[in-house]
Order: sequence, then structure tokens, then C-alpha cells
Amino acid sequence: MTRRVTGQVLFAFVLLGLNTVYASQVLEMPFPFATGEPGPAFMPMLLCGLVYLGVLKILINEFRSPEPAPEVESALSAIPRLGIVGPLAAIALIGLFVIVFFYAGYIVAAAFYTFAISLFFNYEQSGSWGRSVIFAVLTSAAITVFGWLFFVKLFGLYLPMWEL
Repeated sequence: MTRRVTGQVLFAFVLLGLNTVYASQVLEMPFPFATGEPGPAFMPMLLCGLVYLGVLKILINEFRSPEPAPEVESALSAIPRLGIVGPLAAIALIGLFVIVFFYAGYIVAAAFYTFAISLFFNYEQSGSWGRSVIFAVLTSAAITVFGWLFFVKLFGLYLPMWEL
């Protein structure tokens, strides 16, 4: 039985190709922990590994899932016409994150960005503003604090803060 190649499968293969090109460049960097410290290649190697695992998960899910029924309700019923607006909103929020990070520092930029992205995805999934705001606040706080602890406390890196 042959399966139809879905957009998810094509996305996984494009992601696989791009990640492989990126990983080939990372391999030219000094190996992490060669000198006892994580080094500049640690995060890129970790991210490449996670992307490979994500691609594998997408492919497994797509090939194990049953063929969709022709009359399936749209997954985007909570937010109509989200097709192109969602990716454009995510790109705009990333650009805004970079600008806010430069002027207001890590905590403000990370908190705003993670709140906005989380609100967007939670509302898309649930269609409930109240529940989405609560989950967005919790997600934003957790990711912002974890990111600060990870970079500043664990690795001793400097993250700019909002200074008046």
C-alpha cells in the first residue's frame, strides 16, 4: 500500500537537508568539552541533534498515522484563515524579539516573545482567551527564568538587562 506524501513529510525532508548542511559546518568547530568547558560548538551540536530527533518523530508520526478522512474538520477552526497569518506572525515576533532584546535586554524580550508565541499557539489550539492567557503567562515565566539560569548561572554568560 502506498501512502501519499504529505506536507509534513516534505517539511521533514527539507528540515533534514538544512540541518545536515548546518551540522556539517558545526563539525568544523572544536569538539565540546575538549578543554573541559562546553565550547562554542556545544549548543549548535545539541540543537542539531534535537532537530534530527524532531525530524525522526515527524516521519514516524506521519507514516504510522492513518490516512485522513476527506471530510475532516479543519484543525484551524479556532482561528479562521490562519494559513499564512500564523507563520507571518511568528516571523514578525522573532524580529520584534531581536529589536526588544537590543533595547530592553533579555528578560523583557524573552518574556514578551514567549508570552506572545505561547498565547498564539494556545489560543489556536483551545479557542479560549482566558485559558490561553494563563498558560501563556506560566510558559513565559518558566522559559524566561530557565533561559536566564541556563545561560547566566550554568555557563556564566552575559545577558544584557534593561538598564535605566
